[in-house]
Amino acid sequence: MLALTVLMFGLPSNYVFNNNHIFGEDRRQDYVLFHPDSYRPARFRRPTWIEEQSQPRRYSEMEDDPGNKALSGYIDKLSLLQDRIHSNSKKMLLKMRNVNPLSSFMPCTATRGNLRFETGVCLLAPVCSFYGGRPTTGNSCRMGLTCCVNEIPSCGQLVTFNNTYWQSPNKINSESSCSLTVKLDEYLVEQSKPICQLRLDFLTFSIAQPNAETVCDVDNFKVIGATNKVPIICGENHGQHMYLMLPRSSTTVDLQITIGSSTTHPVWRIKISMLSCDSEFLAPEGCLQYFTSPSGIITTFNWKDTSGRTTRQLANQDYYICFRTETVQRQSSSQIATTLCLSQCHVANGLSFSLSGDVEETSQRAGARSCSNDYIVFPGGFSLPPSAPLNQRDRYCGTLLSQAESSTVSQTICSTAKPFRLLYRTNGDERVSRMKDTDPFLGNQGFCLNFEQKPS
Repeated sequence: MLALTVLMFGLPSNYVFNNNHIFGEDRRQDYVLFHPDSYRPARFRRPTWIEEQSQPRRYSEMEDDPGNKALSGYIDKLSLLQDRIHSNSKKMLLKMRNVNPLSSFMPCTATRGNLRFETGVCLLAPVCSFYGGRPTTGNSCRMGLTCCVNEIPSCGQLVTFNNTYWQSPNKINSESSCSLTVKLDEYLVEQSKPICQLRLDFLTFSIAQPNAETVCDVDNFKVIGATNKVPIICGENHGQHMYLMLPRSSTTVDLQITIGSSTTHPVWRIKISMLSCDSEFLAPEGCLQYFTSPSGIITTFNWKDTSGRTTRQLANQDYYICFRTETVQRQSSSQIATTLCLSQCHVANGLSFSLSGDVEETSQRAGARSCSNDYIVFPGGFSLPPSAPLNQRDRYCGTLLSQAESSTVSQTICSTAKPFRLLYRTNGDERVSRMKDTDPFLGNQGFCLNFEQKPS
């Protein structure tokens, strides 16, 4: 009978599924229902011996009764069980709140199917589908979440999700434009943190080439809404990237590709990453490109190792390429790099350095006006090993990277000036300016440079 009485007592039928319990309603009600010190026999079916008593005994007076001890023990166990369920539910909810990808930007990498190695955010599959993403298996998603890869294969769409891929549509008409708007607002559920920068990765990008004056007059890509200088680009830019600085208030950034009349079929796939203001991956202010490794290769937009000598350099480029100071090895110990060195890439057929030059494999001419149109500025540059006579300079052009003037031997150029950065600047034409940048048979190509950070 005692056992039957306890079973009828049970747990509240709405305990786990009642939102008031889940989100922290005061537990005093539970305490009254279950705690032995608050036990009131009138709430439950009483044993028959209670009815025989002329005066009901208080709970403290019933402790010596064996039956009451058993009943009290059951009630204690039920109370403990409820506490455990309540505690586990609370812990589960806290975990779910902590892993909420809409507020914490949980990144993931797809591990299966044709989306393998693509990045996304961890989401429940129905939520992913609701927002237009493609749910797949991810390497870092837990608790039933999928890796949601958000792809947009069309024009005129609005993006609010981190790690979105903008894919060129299968068919796009000539003499038209295709744009994408990125909306940034910390009050959006999927952002929740202020976004300070966008990073664009051009995984695939091929539109029409510039004309002979380096102007993107047929097809072009431009950004509207960023606070830093973002040049108009065209041509082939696979593997390139850009950082877009954003205003502190809610804003939108428009990515726009204009398509003219060309035989080149426009193709692009651009990854859009949102960097919150407390991210460790933010680029320094004013940097369009930012490299975070001790060595690597940098190229200008539309540079390519090709035997052709038609112009590939782009007009009106004016931006900084920046490098994070890295830890490098020196013998058996690590040391913070103190020097950044640049050298020309090894190429098969192309020109690895081609700025304002009309003769192949020749550095800038003598005189201050020789690098006034298209050039790079590398502050504090010096040759390594030092050349004689010593001719320290920080502005370089021509078709060969060298400290010396009219040289035919390339040099490694280093600098100890921090922060490590390089300015790339071109004007708006090739042959109209007073100082012509090239001849009709040798179009400027831009540059491909190796970089390496070194200890002192």
